[in-house]
This record gives sequence, structure tokens and C-alpha cells, in this order.
Amino acid sequence: MTAPVYRHELPAWAREIELSLPLHPQVLLSGNVRDLYPVVTLGPEAEPDDETVDLVDLSEMVWKVVSRRGYAAMLLLNPVTAKVDVRADDQAPEWIAPLRRSNYDTPGAIGDLLVQVVQNRDAPVALVLPYTARLAPVDGLLDPGDRALLTRAEVLGHQAAPTRGHAPRTAMAPFNTVVWVCERQEELHPLFPIGSPMLRVVPVPRPTLDVRATAARILFAGMAPDDRRSRAYAMAEVTHDMTVRDVIACGRLARDRGLPADRYADAARLLQVGITDDPWSAERLRQKISTAEEYLNQRVVGQERAVRKAVDILIRSAVGLNGAHASSSPNRPRGVLFLAGPTGVGKTELAKAIASLVLGEDAKPHRFDMSEFRADEAHQRLIGAPPGYVGYAAGGELTNAVRANPVSVLLFDEIDKAHPRIFDLFLQILEDGRLTDGRGATVYFTECFLVFTSNLGVSEPKNPDGESAPAAAGPPAVSYHTQPAQVERLLRDAFTQFFNQTLGRPELRNRFGDSYVVLDYIRPHVAPVILAKALRSVAARVARTHDLRLDIRPDVEAKLSDIMLERLADGGRAIGTLVETVVVNPLGRWIFDKTPAPGSVITLTSIAGSDGDWRVEVS
Repeated sequence: MTAPVYRHELPAWAREIELSLPLHPQVLLSGNVRDLYPVVTLGPEAEPDDETVDLVDLSEMVWKVVSRRGYAAMLLLNPVTAKVDVRADDQAPEWIAPLRRSNYDTPGAIGDLLVQVVQNRDAPVALVLPYTARLAPVDGLLDPGDRALLTRAEVLGHQAAPTRGHAPRTAMAPFNTVVWVCERQEELHPLFPIGSPMLRVVPVPRPTLDVRATAARILFAGMAPDDRRSRAYAMAEVTHDMTVRDVIACGRLARDRGLPADRYADAARLLQVGITDDPWSAERLRQKISTAEEYLNQRVVGQERAVRKAVDILIRSAVGLNGAHASSSPNRPRGVLFLAGPTGVGKTELAKAIASLVLGEDAKPHRFDMSEFRADEAHQRLIGAPPGYVGYAAGGELTNAVRANPVSVLLFDEIDKAHPRIFDLFLQILEDGRLTDGRGATVYFTECFLVFTSNLGVSEPKNPDGESAPAAAGPPAVSYHTQPAQVERLLRDAFTQFFNQTLGRPELRNRFGDSYVVLDYIRPHVAPVILAKALRSVAARVARTHDLRLDIRPDVEAKLSDIMLERLADGGRAIGTLVETVVVNPLGRWIFDKTPAPGSVITLTSIAGSDGDWRVEVS
């Protein structure tokens, strides 16, 4: 009777290693190399129910590959013991026995090990070096021993010869294969022979949805096949772009907390950002969002339409529907708002108000002035410098901020002034909800609310390098005299022009979707409200600091209003500057000179003067 035949399904990158064995004496594995990988064993009938799933690490996967090609043994350099661990189906070749007793804690010893493996002419063997980047660090001076090791590695690659061993006679003879392993190729020293024709680079990708679902079946062993597959797929969907190790950890967290399938996302959130509960669905925040429109209109005067759109996005964030239309990436940020408009109309103030609403009254957004990120290397300030560069240990300003506060409001002010390379980072954040910093650690933006501001189309058009663009480079710029109905159309045209033609990145413009909101100029009917608010703030400061009650006569307010209407083109900030120049400065001089008694009532009866020389009369 013939024994049943079982087949192992290996991932594509493992099959690429197998293809390389008779062609390249050295292989470099990079990328997701510290993960677990599912191996599916199919039964004789190849039925879905007649299969098992095992999870193996990288060294086990390499052994499965090389043993299928008739390799007699695999040697793994153990960085903890500084010895080699040997894997063999039968007894390992005799010449390997002395290697087990030696220590490999110096570059010279490791170089000798390479020589003995590569020059073997018996049955083929493989040598795996799992932490290649640690053998010769990329930063600092390279000492002679490290340099000699890298040189020997490259020379041995060219000197290697195939050895048939006990591989099938019909197959191409494999080499004695040296398998280098690192997470990121940029961590390797420039002298590492990555460009050698004798080295095959095989990237190990992060697991796809199907791979995660296959691995997750292990979590639900014992269930009926249909239930097992549906639970595994549910777990895979909420672990987008996570490793198999993370998938298994999420499953164990869900089991530990008794979470049903529709709450697996809570386990993923806990693993990614360390938050056990969803802060966006907290009852406190829901109550505040229910009155958010009134609150934001008090903070940002005269921008009712923009506030209404911002509240819609906040509500969408609170119920977890941001990016719901894009099933390919469930880890997008909680909310995204792109605020466009003239200077001084409330873009930054609206971002501050959203931070206070979401995070607490005293909270402020993490603000990044993108005009400071014009240089080519500016993106390193956000994510950190790569290995070997100044600032590598400090990390990035953006990634550090989000790692410290996973629930954040992030303000990217004047985004159009940033260097074009910065927009690559924003594309990744908006699409995948994550960034990898200079040290290789992943930071998640899943619980962040992002606010971008720009005055594109208002001021003179700029190229990404900050130089003035030709007049015909974009749509006409708006001004205070532009009709309100035309402001939004012209600003949106400038927004489209910038991303589609100036940057050449229409895909990034599409990521903002309907989050683009235009704030209009401060119009005459709104200005008195802002003026009254500023004067109330002055009176409150006088009362709090000097215990004085400040009254302002109506004719004084009327004169301030007349002056203010001449400056509305400069926005609401100009109203604050006006109050400071015409009222606060001369009033401060009067209080300093007269020193009124606490509890007094002082009345501003008149103002006179011109720019730079204003006087007040107080009774």
C-alpha cells in the first residue's frame, strides 16, 4: 500500500531562495525577517479541511528550503552563545563537529567560519548569519577586523564553486550557501557586497491579508472549519499591515479579554498604541461633540460653514467611520482636515479649538511649521536621521510626539511650503496610518486627528523650493475684494493646481477627499464680534491683574470699528493687533503712570493719534 503524500506550501520569497541556491552562493534576506511564517501542509486529497498550518521562524523556513535541495546541514550563528547551532536530518558531516566547539565572537573567527563553509567540497551546507548588520556597524570608523571580514565575504562569493553533494543528479548543483539576514539594507556598511553579482537579495514582505488569515487559523483550532476560517479572516482584517507575531498576540489578547469577533479591533488598538479603550467613543467626548458646533463658532467667529464641516468630520471620527469607504486600509488616521484660506481668518485657531474639544480645555495641538521644512533633508527632522548620520539617536520630532501621545491633534501649518519629499511621508500617513522612524520602529497614527493649513491661491503662487512661480503657473490669486462665492472656487483650483501640476502628486490630493475646507475673509458683519471679543479679553486681563474694572464708551468702540474696517484684508489677527496698538499700549502707560487703587472703575473716554502714536483718555 502506497503511503499518502503530503505537500508543503511555502511563501513566494522562500521559493525565491530555493531558486537561488544553484545560482548564487550568497543570499541576503531583508525586511520582515523577525516574524513567523505560516507553512500550509496539504493532505493527499488537497481538500481545505485536510490541511494543517504551522508557524515557523526564519531559520526554520530556510532549513525547509535547503533540506528540499539535499543540503546535509544548516549552521546558524547564535549571537547569544557565539557558537553555531547545527540543524540536520541525519548525522551532520564530520567536518562540522569542530565548528560546534569554537567561539565566533570576533570578526576574524567569523571570517574563518565563512572560509570553512564555502570551501567545503562534501555535501552542501548553508550558513545563516541572522544579525548581519551587527557584524560591521554602519556608523563609526570601521576597524581592521571588520574591514577584513567584509572583504573576505566578497572574495569568497567570487571564489565559491557548486558542490553536488547528495542533491538529485538531475538538478543543478547548489553552492554552499551563505545566508545574510538584516531588517533594513541601509543598516549595512557601505563595504558590504550588496552589489555583487554573486549575492541575491530576497526581500521578505510583511504578510498580506491572506497570509494573516492563514496564520490566524492557529488561534481557532478546534472550531468547525467554517467558523475557524471566518474568525481568522476577521482577525486578519483588523490587523492591517501588522506582522504574524502581532496577529497571534492580538488573538491571545482577544481571548484573554473575552472579546467577540466584532471587537477584535480593540485588541489591535491595544497592541499598536497601548490604548485599552477607544478614546474617540468615550461618552465624555460624544457629549462634547454634540455641542461642538456652538463651541467652535465661539472660538472661530464668522466661519460657520467651515465649522459645520469640521464637526461632521469629528462625528465621523467619533463613530469610527473615517476611511470606511476604503477597505484596503482600515488603519487610517481618525480624522483629517485641510483648512485653506487667507491669513488671519481662524485656521490655526480652529485647530487649537479642536484639540481643546477632543483632548481637554488646556490641550494644544502638536504644531509643525512647515516653512521650516523646506530643505531636502528636512524630512529627517520628522522621522529621525538614518543610521550613521547626526541625530540618529534623537529620533524624529513627529514620530517621537506620536509615540509619546498616541491620541493627538497634529497641526501641519502652511503645508504648501514644505519640501516635496515631505509629502511622501504624508501619503504614507494618510493611506496606511503609520510611519517607520529612522531607527526602524513603527509609529501608528490610528488615533490621531490631522489638520493641514494652507493659503494657496491667496498669496503669490510659490514653487516647492520657495521661489516665486511665474504668473501663469496657477489660477488667479484671491483678494479681499473677491466675492465670497468665488473665493472657494479659486482656492480649490489653486489646491488642485498645486498637487496635480506643481507637485505632480494627484494621488495625495485624492487622499484628502472631502476634508478640504475653505475659510472666507473676515467680512464687515463679522468684524464687530471679533472686536468685542478682543475688548472683553482686555477688560478681563485688567481685572485679573490689577483688580480694576475697565469700561469703554460706545463712541470709542465705534471709532475702533471704523479703523478696523480699513484693515479687514489682513484678517482677524489684524483686529487683535489694532486693539493692542490703539488700546492696550496707551492704557498700559496710563496704568503705569497713575497706579489707580484696586477696585477702581476706569472708563476709556476717547482715543486719538495715528499708527505708532496713539493716546487714550481715561476717567
